[in-house]
Amino acid sequence: MSYINNNLQVGETVEYCANIHWFIFAKPAILLLLGYLFYSTQTDITHYAGLFMLVLGGFHLIKSILLKIGTEYIVTNKRVILKSGILSRDALELMLNKCEGMRINQSVMGRIFGFGSILVTTGGVTNTFRFVANPMKFRNEINRQIQ
Repeated sequence: MSYINNNLQVGETVEYCANIHWFIFAKPAILLLLGYLFYSTQTDITHYAGLFMLVLGGFHLIKSILLKIGTEYIVTNKRVILKSGILSRDALELMLNKCEGMRINQSVMGRIFGFGSILVTTGGVTNTFRFVANPMKFRNEINRQIQ
């Protein structure tokens, strides 16, 4: 939360910090597992397919780790802040008094495992927060701060 701590306004406090759900590691884990199984077979075609899956799974694993490390979803008493990126930074700051509407999208897997996307509308612009762990709590905290 170094970005957040360095950019808080006077009188602003962090009220809630949402986490990225562990489900972002499901795709890399499946690719790595299938890649290992196919790579260990004796057939040339499945051996190379397994090698391809291992490389692809490794790439997605690194991507997921960087996403987990570099993303912060924060609700303060004045703003909602989305920060992503490690080397380059993309920060979105929404003033709570400008939030017009919120929508929560949860797939079947999201409902089972407890993650979803939150869409916040401000001035006709929709901003999406993805893979939010416990999105209902994040939404409730935004609503609590608005009131």
